[in-house]
Amino acid sequence: MKRENLYGGILAIIAALMGIIGHIVLFMNWYRIGMSADSAEPGCEILLKYIHPLMADLGLLGGVLFAVSAYGYFTRRNWAFFLSVIALVLSLLGSWFINVPYMAANLPPIYFPLFWPFVLLYFLFLRAVGKISWSQTLLALLTGIAYIFCWMNGVSSTSRIITHGDPIFVLVQRLHWVAMFGWAVVTVGIIIRPKEWMRVVGLIAGVTELVVGIPLAVATAQQLGRFSLFALAPISCLVLIVLFVWPGLWIKLTKSTE
Repeated sequence: MKRENLYGGILAIIAALMGIIGHIVLFMNWYRIGMSADSAEPGCEILLKYIHPLMADLGLLGGVLFAVSAYGYFTRRNWAFFLSVIALVLSLLGSWFINVPYMAANLPPIYFPLFWPFVLLYFLFLRAVGKISWSQTLLALLTGIAYIFCWMNGVSSTSRIITHGDPIFVLVQRLHWVAMFGWAVVTVGIIIRPKEWMRVVGLIAGVTELVVGIPLAVATAQQLGRFSLFALAPISCLVLIVLFVWPGLWIKLTKSTE
C-alpha cells in the first residue's frame, strides 16, 4: 500500500468519526438552546431553528463520504481522494455557518471545535495525501471561503424575506445560490484537475455576487448602522476576480496547461 493511501485512510477515518459523532453530540445538546435564545440579528431565530438541522445534515453526510473514502484509500481506488474533497467541502460548510447565528444570539460558537480541525484536515489531505501544490491549496481555500460567504448571504437573505420581506432581499436571494454553486464547483475543480472553464465559472460566480452582494451590503449596513456581514461575500469575490483576470496568474497558481 502506498504511503498516501495509508495516510488518506487514517485521516478519512478520523474525519468520519469526528464529523458524525461531533455533529450528533453538538446538535442534541445545543439545538433547543439555540431555538430558545434571543437573537440580536433579525432572522437568526429562523437560522437556529431550521438551518441548524440542515448544517447537521451536511456534516453527517460529509462524515459518511469520509467513511466511504477511507474504504477507497485502503483498497487503492482512484475515486477516494475525489470523495474526500467533496466531504471536506460539505464538512467545512456544515461546521462553520451555524456559528454565526449562535454568536449573534450571544451563545458560544459551538461548532468551532469541529471547524478548525477540519481546516487542518483540509491541508493534510491536500498536501500529504493528494500532493497538491501550495498555490492550488491556498487558491482553493480562497474560493472555498467565497463559497461559504455566498451561502451565508443566500440563506440569511432567505431568513430576512420570511421575517421582513424587504424587496432588496427578495431581489438578490436566488443569485447568491448561483454564485455559491459556482464557487463550489471551482473549489473542487482547482484541487482535482484545474481547467480554463473553471476560471470562467469563477468569474461568473464572482461578478454575480458583486452585482447582488454590494447593494445588499450597503442596504443592510445602513439599516444596522455598522459594517454588515453581507459584505464578506462581495469582498472575497472581488479579491478572487482580481486573481482570476490577472494575466497569467491562473496558469501559474493552478499549474493548468490550458
